[in-house]
Amino acid sequence: MCTEGVIIAAGQSDRMSPYLKLLLPLNGQSILRQSIFSMLPFVSRVFVVTGHRNKDITEHIQDIERVEIIYNPNHRKGMFSSVITGVSQVKEEHAFLLPADCPFVSTEVYLKMSQCKEDIVIPSYNNQQGHPVRLSKSVIQRLIREPEDSSLRSFIQQHSHRLIDVESPEILMDIDTFEDYQAAIHYVSKKEGKYE
Repeated sequence: MCTEGVIIAAGQSDRMSPYLKLLLPLNGQSILRQSIFSMLPFVSRVFVVTGHRNKDITEHIQDIERVEIIYNPNHRKGMFSSVITGVSQVKEEHAFLLPADCPFVSTEVYLKMSQCKEDIVIPSYNNQQGHPVRLSKSVIQRLIREPEDSSLRSFIQQHSHRLIDVESPEILMDIDTFEDYQAAIHYVSKKEGKYE
């Protein structure tokens, strides 16, 4: 398998304070573990980038095989510093990059993205770009030379990339607020047939 994964789990999640949102339960496991397990079948290993409450997150996932935990000491500088910390570890030809609060990426999305040969691949649903992003090693080498005040979004806008249409609104679902979390719980319940 020539693809690795990077999951960003370093943020402070201020909008859900005092809870550590990535450890909140969802669908029988935590938000973070669901994000990891959805990606693992499609990569040789997953780098989880930690920052805020590193010890809690590390203890929560250290039992998962093929997961390597990378601490970003500069996580307070913003998400881009954690992106660079993670992708700098990539050795394979491609890497999936996912924020840890996007737990619903489906098998179909990972499979469809894995079949693309372009350097930057982004899934799209109803003309809205979602997660994860797939980057080639050559693009990653350019990305890590970006100034620290840059962003992944601006980098992608400046480079050729491919949008692939998917029938999966889940690529747009992240969990930033308590309302998002309640919506995620409702989504899981509806998917399992508990609600009509």
